[in-house]
Amino acid sequence: MVSEGWPAVPRGAAEMLAVRWHARGDVRVEQVPPPPPPGPGEVQLQVRWCGICGTDLEEWLYGPVFIPAAEPHPVTGARAPLVLGHEFVGVVAAIGDGVTGPLPGQRVAVDTIVSCGSCHWCRRGELTRCPALGALGLHGDGGLAPLCNAPARMCLPVPDTVPDDEAALTEPLAVAVRALRRGGLRPGERVAVVGAGAVGLMAVQAAAAFGADSVAVVEPLPERRALAARLGADRTVPPDDAAALEADVAIECAGTPGAVQTALRALRSGGRVVLLGIVTEPAPVAPMDLVRGEKSLIGSLSHVWDEDFLVALRLLGRGAVQAAPLITDRIPLEAAVSGGLVLLRDEPDKHLKILVRPGDAG
Repeated sequence: MVSEGWPAVPRGAAEMLAVRWHARGDVRVEQVPPPPPPGPGEVQLQVRWCGICGTDLEEWLYGPVFIPAAEPHPVTGARAPLVLGHEFVGVVAAIGDGVTGPLPGQRVAVDTIVSCGSCHWCRRGELTRCPALGALGLHGDGGLAPLCNAPARMCLPVPDTVPDDEAALTEPLAVAVRALRRGGLRPGERVAVVGAGAVGLMAVQAAAAFGADSVAVVEPLPERRALAARLGADRTVPPDDAAALEADVAIECAGTPGAVQTALRALRSGGRVVLLGIVTEPAPVAPMDLVRGEKSLIGSLSHVWDEDFLVALRLLGRGAVQAAPLITDRIPLEAAVSGGLVLLRDEPDKHLKILVRPGDAG
């Protein structure tokens, strides 16, 4: 599939439009200098689409949660204000020294994770445990701008069968893929997904693709339960009915303290709860709920490019996961706050994934 040719920033332009986090409650659509030419090992991308994530909303409402505001990030060297956006797809516009791929003109999805590369965890390939873990769009300039520089190793080719806008959902799908891996899902096991947001609905489809015997969804909103059923869930229930599911693996995607208890109730003996929702408040869990039946709580953070992100692209490429039904709006860059963050704050039940088109700006 040929990528659509939206204009980016004109060559030599002094400024471009971008969405930048300045402080809690202060996200601005403003003119900023374009990034410099890509350095060694980097590519410069013309961003096609970028999703607004729940993490972006959290940073706007309650941040800084992840964003380095007081001190520069140890890997990127960046601090606020910085360009948001860590779910994006683009076309390579230029490459730096030493880059042999991807090449100019190639469509890529961006695994935005950065790490120090030298600690115990990085040497083991377990990047998400690096003490200096970061991500473009949170710890360095991201994809809510027409141009973005990224390490070439982060940029994975998009299959020809996947349209630009759907490819922007590779990142949330990779989060779901990692959670299922962390839960040790085996073919023939039962899965319960708690919370039918974008990541939860991705987890439903990925679990089926990985050979789950059945996939159930726990979700309070009837319309989201209906969408989950259309996307392959075998059973959908409200939270009060979670105990009837007796799942082997429960993926908690709701990001609320109560959802942790709900996920535990959805398990049978020997089951595993995987927590990936961002919850900063204490979650009331009685240790006996774990001891009885030998249940486990497992954390899952982000994704690793060759274990999760690459698998996510392959799932999209072969049609095992549908991304289009999760896209509830597509907006231009200048509307990213008023038509994106504000709607996600004020009408959270009406939106799953709002995509921003930076290519119309500049």
